[in-house]
Amino acid sequence: MAELPSGTSRRSVGWEFRTVRWLVRHPGAVVGPGAVGASAAELGATATGGVVSGLVLGAAAWYRGHPDTFDVWAAPVLRAWRRRWAGAYGGRRWVNLMGSCGLTKVHHKTGEMLVPRVLRVRAWSPSIDTVRVRLVPGQALRAFSAVLPELAATLKAERVAVEQGRPGEVVLIVQRDEPFDRVIPAPAMPESSDAVDLRSLCLGETELGGEWREPLIGTHHLTAGATGAGKNSVVMAKLRAVAPMIRDSLVRPWVCDPKLFEFVALRPILDGRYADSPEDCAELIARFVSNMERKQKRLQRKGKRGVPVSREHPVDWLILDEVGFLMSYNAEYAHEITDACAVISSMGRATNDVIDVYVQEPSKDVLPVRDLLPHRVCLRVTSERHPDMVLGDGARERGAIADEIAADGSSAGIGFRVDGRSRSPRRVRAAYTSDADIDELVAFVKGGPGLRSVA
Repeated sequence: MAELPSGTSRRSVGWEFRTVRWLVRHPGAVVGPGAVGASAAELGATATGGVVSGLVLGAAAWYRGHPDTFDVWAAPVLRAWRRRWAGAYGGRRWVNLMGSCGLTKVHHKTGEMLVPRVLRVRAWSPSIDTVRVRLVPGQALRAFSAVLPELAATLKAERVAVEQGRPGEVVLIVQRDEPFDRVIPAPAMPESSDAVDLRSLCLGETELGGEWREPLIGTHHLTAGATGAGKNSVVMAKLRAVAPMIRDSLVRPWVCDPKLFEFVALRPILDGRYADSPEDCAELIARFVSNMERKQKRLQRKGKRGVPVSREHPVDWLILDEVGFLMSYNAEYAHEITDACAVISSMGRATNDVIDVYVQEPSKDVLPVRDLLPHRVCLRVTSERHPDMVLGDGARERGAIADEIAADGSSAGIGFRVDGRSRSPRRVRAAYTSDADIDELVAFVKGGPGLRSVA
């Protein structure tokens, strides 16, 4: 039997079949009202109203009583639904948006207006939506790329980014506003080591208004960001958060500072664990590895797999600034430094030996040990490929548009990290540590017991 011809008729599909097709694509439009109608018919209007009221009150109680779980699980679903059906992404408003920006086409035979179709809306955060769109025939990614300013203006958004999705689809990433409109001052340092939780250090704020907290121990760290993105703010916030433990010799920072001046003010509290030239950095990292191996031997002799943090078993924290220079741009010591860092990141977790890396260009050519650093933050970067390199495949599509952060001083410290529970990118901002705050940190640490030298 011969196949029927396709695309030869000059007539478009009838409205009633288009309606059925729409209902099949959006079963909630049938299921929701149908369920309410069936309940009213079977249980009566009073009982149905009671059930609906109970659900509403339950959601309100959840919203008020446990913001942490509500904001992670329920709020994104409710936001996406509202913005999909009551906002600019649904119905006539979406058609008008596409028409205003020149993204509609007319079928050359039927004369039917073809409109890119919204497949799914996700609102991972209050400030960012991701909209998956099916292109019309004859359309490509560049059609949307050419009108991003117009889309942003029409949507009344801060900015709109676009990237290729599945074949025939694009993903719009709509930043509705900037949740960080002020500089976050450096938080106060804890008074005692007992007040420090090494698995939850306050570094700044999240876009939801809560504290941005990250662990120091139990993992290794990677922070990526272009020049001026605020990488220094992240590490200084960590240092202030553990200041009492540095004072009490429970945490020992080791610093490689190839730029010569970012950490030089900390030298009085580093007790010889500071290096700024490639040769000295290689020697410092080798000392760090030797110290780690001695701790491993002590644990082996005691028959233990791990020990609590103490003066005998402190946290040794290796901070590598501008690691691209140390591992890639410096031919003489790059291989030695890379091998040593691979050893630390592979074996240091049990002995509380932590490596904390800061880099501008996060590709594996520049940072060969990238995959060994699981805990990651992406500040402003210069390429749309970098968010996925740092935060994992699909991070940018889910809203981590770190390459779209404004390249000026007002955005320093703003970036993205992946939420540990929902795996969604969250916009964060590190607290700003001024020179006076650094001087306060040094004075605070020097005011306590002296740090012990490393053997």
